Formats: sequence, structure tokens, C-alpha cells
Amino acid sequence: MPATVNAIGRRGGKPLIAVLLLIGLMVGLAACRGFFGQAPIALLVVTAPTDDQEVPVTVTFDISGSTDPDGTIATYDLDYGDGSTHATGTVVPTAEFTHEYTEGGTYTVTLTVTDNDGRIGKVTKIVVLGPAMLTFASKRTGNYGIYRMQVDNIGSETEVRNTLDEELFPDLVRGTRDKIAYAAEDGTRWNIFTMGVDGGALAQLTQQTPSNQIQPSWSYDGTYIVYASNGMAAQTPSASTWQIWRMTAAGGSQAALIIQTNSWAPAYSPKNNNIVFVSEKNNTGTGSALWFRNGTTATQLWPASSTIHTYRYGDASTAGFLTTGLALALNLPTKAGISKPAWSPDGTKIAFSSDKAGAGVSDIYVIDISTTGTASNERTLEAYVNSLITGTVTSGQITDTAKDEFCPYWLEDKSGLAFVRKGTTYYDIYKVSFSDGTVTKLTSAGDNVTPAARR
Repeated sequence: MPATVNAIGRRGGKPLIAVLLLIGLMVGLAACRGFFGQAPIALLVVTAPTDDQEVPVTVTFDISGSTDPDGTIATYDLDYGDGSTHATGTVVPTAEFTHEYTEGGTYTVTLTVTDNDGRIGKVTKIVVLGPAMLTFASKRTGNYGIYRMQVDNIGSETEVRNTLDEELFPDLVRGTRDKIAYAAEDGTRWNIFTMGVDGGALAQLTQQTPSNQIQPSWSYDGTYIVYASNGMAAQTPSASTWQIWRMTAAGGSQAALIIQTNSWAPAYSPKNNNIVFVSEKNNTGTGSALWFRNGTTATQLWPASSTIHTYRYGDASTAGFLTTGLALALNLPTKAGISKPAWSPDGTKIAFSSDKAGAGVSDIYVIDISTTGTASNERTLEAYVNSLITGTVTSGQITDTAKDEFCPYWLEDKSGLAFVRKGTTYYDIYKVSFSDGTVTKLTSAGDNVTPAARR
């Protein structure tokens, strides 16, 4: 009987031992799940503008597809690759991240996700962006043509379009910067054209004869172009009939937008449909002022509406090069000038030229502007840069009171402001750095005017 019991016990103990071993194994596996489990999957989708690889460029990053097959993602870290602050968190977001790159280069973007077991998943993507570019007009081969160059590569100028006629006043379409609007003359009149940044896809938008259309400016969303025109009747070029006109980006619906005699040099805001332009209205003698249009109303912006003066604000038409050379040679109305007021990229400031310092010399000034069209805090360009840097620039380093300075343009990489200065022989484009006040000559040959970039 005992032998029978022992046999049964031995036979019955095998399933029991198996069960105990299985339970122990399951406990061990549960304890070691981090060792035997699966790593999380990092998924990174990068979307950069396909037609705008020129900094500054805003790139979109989507990490919402990241998952963990056997658990949850505890943390994520998105490294943009340019030394900026990482995007981090504890829950994978469904919304996308955006990041602005301000310098050209090749960037390795890395997404790292960690699951609740401490396992790591990682993925990298490459983002390649081009340098900031400057578009301008230059007279190098007998006529003015449109050129492009890298802002930080002196001597990198390349020709976009240069014909036997003259091309001036380039302006880059907003958002994509893949199209240039500019004015060209055929010996008797000026009209507005557009083309690609490589000179292709040429299109003539206006065909007014014999009136002139100059100084195009793209709207912030690229749907409209405003420009100066004396096309209110069949008129020869004149300084007294210029008004602000508008048309669609394809040249349709051409009509006077601001019916105010002696008005030119319009500049669309980079943020909305507000416009700053130059007008002689309310001023005596040769004076002009900056005006502001918000919706349907135009008001004098700077100086204040009650100020009557004889200085030129905004157009640099008193610069000797313009009154005795360019304006006459190109059949441009003298008072229409060549300089335009320029908005800062954030739409809070206006840079403009003025001869208010006297002696017939044009210098550059900066004012603050509100969205409703209130201006304040006028400073010379030199004083403005001094307010941005640590220390003080040498007096006269930026504003040379003995030389004409005009055509201001804010660089979109936020590194500084480009402008034109009269040299010993030629007019060149310079850049003033907002980090230390350094002034650098950018162009290397001929007369160079009207710098432009995405505004």
C-alpha cells in the first residue's frame, strides 16, 4: 500500500512541478520584460517647402506615428540639429512641430523615444537648406539687370536677367520666394514683369502705353502686387501724376488703389494688407512723407499728419546720383526716386531714407509702427543698431553723413539690414550686422541698387 501511494505521489507530482516551473518562468519573464520586450518605434515625418530651400525656412516635423508594440512611450526628444532647444515631452503629441532654420547647411534631425520599460527607439532625417539670398539691380554691362547673390558670400553675384533695356525694382514673392516681380523699360515706358529666380517663366503683367509702372511689391500672401503708376490717363512720364495701383499676381484687375496725386514707392506689410508708401500730399515745396493705408483709408504716417516740412521722407530723390544720372538716363520721373520704405520681417518697424539731416544727403532712419498705423521712436540706422548690440559702434561707422545712403532692406535671416551707399566710383550694397554693428560691402562691381529679399 505505501508503495502504491508513493507511485501515485510521484506520478501526480510531475504535473505539479511543471505548473510550478511554468509559474516561475512567467514571473521571471514578467520581471525581465524589459530585456525580452520590443523597443519603441520612432517615426519622424519631415516636411520642408519644396520650392523654398532658401533660409530662413520653417520646417514641419510630425512624430505622432511613433508607437511602442508592447507598452507605451514614456518620453520623446526631438533634436533639430542646429544647436537650438530640443522639443521634449512625456506624451507623443498629435500636433506637428515647426522650427525655423536661419542659416543654410545640412542638418541631422534626430527623434529619440523611450518606452515605459526604458527601451529606446531612434530615427534620423537629413534637412538640407540653402543660404540666405539677396536679389538686386546692377549696372555692369551697360544696362541695369537683375542679379542674385548669397548674403554672406561676397563676389557670388550671378545674373538672372540682363537685356539691352533696363530692369529695376526687384521684389520677391512672399512665402515661396520662387518668383521675382520687377519693372523693365523698352526705351519709352516702364512695365511690370515677373519671372522665376532663375530668369525663366517670364511674364509681362502690365502693357500700359505710354504711361509708366514701377516699384512692384508683393502682398503678404502673394495674391496681389501694388505698384506706382501714372496710368490715370494717356500721359508722358511725370512726377505729378503718380498714384498707387494694384493688380492680381497674374496681372488681372489693374486699378488705382490709392487715388492720391504725387504718390509712389509702395511696400506691402509682411503680415497683412497694410501698405506704406511715399506721398507729397500735405507738404510744401519739395517735401514728402510716409503714408499708411489700412483697409480703405490712407493717413500720413511719418512725420505726424500735422507736420508740414520741406524734407524728403522715403524716396531718396534728392540723392545726386538719382537726380542727375539714373532718373534722367532711364526716363524715370525725378521725384519718384528709387528708394522704398521697407518693413521689418515682423511688421513692427519701417526703415526709410530721408534728407532731413540736411546738405542734400540721404540717410537711413528707423521708426516703430503699430498694426493700426501709429508711428513713433524715430532713430538713425546707427542709433537703432546701437540699441540692439552690447556696447556702442563708432560714430559714423553705419551712418556716413557725407555719403548718400538709401534703399534699405531687412535681411530675412534676421542678421541685419542691407542698404545702398555711394562709394568713390560706384553705388554698392552694404550690410550692417545687428549683432555687432559691423558694416560689410557685399557687391563687387558696377552700380548696385534696390536690394530685395523675402519681406
